[in-house]
Amino acid sequence: MTMSVAASAQDSTTRTRTDIKTDDAKIFSMTGCLQRDAAGNFTLHGTAVRSREGITTETKVETETDRDEQKVTTTSRTRAEDGRVGTAGVMTTFMLTPREGVVLNQHVGQQVQLSAIMIDPDAKDAEVKIEDKVRVDPENADSSTKRTKTEVEIERGAAGHYTVMTVKPMGGACK
Repeated sequence: MTMSVAASAQDSTTRTRTDIKTDDAKIFSMTGCLQRDAAGNFTLHGTAVRSREGITTETKVETETDRDEQKVTTTSRTRAEDGRVGTAGVMTTFMLTPREGVVLNQHVGQQVQLSAIMIDPDAKDAEVKIEDKVRVDPENADSSTKRTKTEVEIERGAAGHYTVMTVKPMGGACK
């Protein structure tokens, strides 16, 4: 008796758009390598774009799956509403504290794109509004779209720490 199983490759494209606005804080879109030290502190070694008014990040992840390999290509664009630009090309290490509900553990050792805030020194907290739209287009199935809106109040944390609002994997391990 001979049995054969058909292997089907599943290619997909995922597009996300994240809009973040806040009062009494600076907003950062950061891209880089997420790390965790022996004491449990999170850091990101990478680059950042900063804004006072708001940030929009659009990310596209294309996954091509063949029999023996998978290729992931990620493109990300960030626009600051006040026209500011980032530290493109200048690598920096950022100290991170995840807000309640944001899980960083599963992304340690990976390239990520995250949104974070740093509350102004003269403010005790900040109101943050996050709008996310995720669209998944699998090659051989119907596409799906998910939208979320979140409003949170964040207390000022440790000086020099960035409070992580969102995190997205970029499809690769740290180099």
